[in-house]
Amino acid sequence: MGSAVHAMRVLDQREESNDGPRTVGLMRALRQLWPWIRPYRGFAISSFAATLVGVVINLLIPLLTSRIIDDGVVARDSSFVIRTGVVMIGLIIVGMAASALASILGVRLAFNTVTDLRNDTFAKTQEFSFGNLDQLASGEILTRITSDITRVTLLLSIGISFAAQVPITFFGALFAILSIDLSLIAIPAVMIPIVGGIVVFTISSASPLYDAVQSQIDRLNTVLQENIQGAEVIKAFVRQQHEVDRFDEVAEDLADRAVRVNQLVASLFPSLILVSSMGIAAVLWLGGSNVIDGSLTEGELVAFISYMGLLIFPMMMFAFLQPTISAATASMQRIAEIFDAQPTVPDPAGGLDLGDLSDPGTIEFDAVSLRYPRRELADADTDSRVADPAAAALHNVSLRIDSGSTVAILGATGSGKSTLAHLIARFYDPTSGEVRVGGVDVRTLTKESLRRHVGIALQQPQLFRASVRENLRFARPDATNAEIEAACRAAQAHDFILEMPEGYDAAVEQSGANLSGGQRQRLAIARTLLINPTILIFDDSTSAVDLDTEARIQDALVALGDLTIVIVAQRISTALAADRIVIIDQGRVAAHGSHDELLASSEIYRDIYRSQLGEPAR
Repeated sequence: MGSAVHAMRVLDQREESNDGPRTVGLMRALRQLWPWIRPYRGFAISSFAATLVGVVINLLIPLLTSRIIDDGVVARDSSFVIRTGVVMIGLIIVGMAASALASILGVRLAFNTVTDLRNDTFAKTQEFSFGNLDQLASGEILTRITSDITRVTLLLSIGISFAAQVPITFFGALFAILSIDLSLIAIPAVMIPIVGGIVVFTISSASPLYDAVQSQIDRLNTVLQENIQGAEVIKAFVRQQHEVDRFDEVAEDLADRAVRVNQLVASLFPSLILVSSMGIAAVLWLGGSNVIDGSLTEGELVAFISYMGLLIFPMMMFAFLQPTISAATASMQRIAEIFDAQPTVPDPAGGLDLGDLSDPGTIEFDAVSLRYPRRELADADTDSRVADPAAAALHNVSLRIDSGSTVAILGATGSGKSTLAHLIARFYDPTSGEVRVGGVDVRTLTKESLRRHVGIALQQPQLFRASVRENLRFARPDATNAEIEAACRAAQAHDFILEMPEGYDAAVEQSGANLSGGQRQRLAIARTLLINPTILIFDDSTSAVDLDTEARIQDALVALGDLTIVIVAQRISTALAADRIVIIDQGRVAAHGSHDELLASSEIYRDIYRSQLGEPAR
């Protein structure tokens, strides 16, 4: 994938330097696609050649028609009519076969190329950091990998044929017209600029509208996805009608934009037909006079009209295909944006392996601040996009967590405690300051080694539609059944798994819908333990587990050995067994120490304790 992406980026930079970053056309889209077309260029060349054969035959047909009329019909030579007619039929059959072959080869080229493009696009999204995903809604990514790439398939299917037909048909027909009668050249000389102007005006007006339609499709997909993912909340609060109204609003907006662009395109065809009809009428009028005075034959007049049709045919065809081409080129640009995006958390060149360090369990925050990246949001009432103000999450946090210790991070919702934990696994990079693991800046470690040693269990774990065993092996595909069972025992998941009809082979529904919240969390903890982490982060991952089970999990973790454990929690009972407790308030370290020290020195901690467990004992 790397070479294809690099070649695409070079082509994009060259185009932007010449035409501006938003100038998107058929040829540019085909050039952007070239890195993926290259492996199948044999299909492309063969399709191009077959198309050329068909084009040349189309240019010969009016000439043969002229000969039949002048040398056969007018001369009353039936044998000439029959001989030339047989030749014409043969050429037509060859032309049809060439066109069919070009179409077959074009389809094979399109689907082979687009399959590689889709795979590479998906692979590219796997390189994205959380900052990239913050910029792109999941509905947008889904649209680009599905419907946008489907439109590119159509573009590629017609693009090779179109590129071959247009120049040869146009210049071949122009040469034939000049050869027949120069006195009539003024008619196509007037028609071509008029037809071209109409087509160019329509395309330039329609292209931004197609971009707006695609953006609205993104919004529609996002609303639909949110509705499916939030089905329980929607039904719990009886908000189905609100969601229907919300979807209707977005769908109607999409329909309005689609109507606008299609109305514009629909007006194109009557205009072109009117101009073409007037041109043909002018040729019949002036050319008929030439036939009468003998300077032009009947066959030549018929051929001239046919060639004039072929002359404007490329522009007519372009107008006919314009909706497909505009939509596909806009889609190709949106796909190109995915490949242009660079991970906000890049892997360092020649990065260190955390496992090679002498003390990989030590964590240090040195004057760390974080401001989340800005995101461009679609304005619901306009076609414009507005900037989401960057949110400051952490302010000058300095903290050390010793290897083998257990530290709990407490704070209100939105205080920044989860953000602090996510920086350890390098989901984000700090805006300023350093996060060090094992004594080195995490930005100097390879992400693979960092996340192999830092296990994180989330509050809302993602489970997949697969068996329990397959979900657990997602962390470590080579884990043995004994290792899986040991991890589940430590996470207090083994017993409830055995109670399921098929045990470890029981099916898990999408997102773990057939499991309770506590069961999902315990499976997520077991999955994290399977990687044998040096640092274990619980991001409020026992919030749905009862206190007795939570205590057994903590006892099991202690028995595992020299683990550095970071517990992010809102429930103070979760933090009581920690060696040290850190209070985060509005992105700052408000206090830290043992339970007894914080009761004595921190009003915030006493308030938390009092609100959850009552008045502390004196």
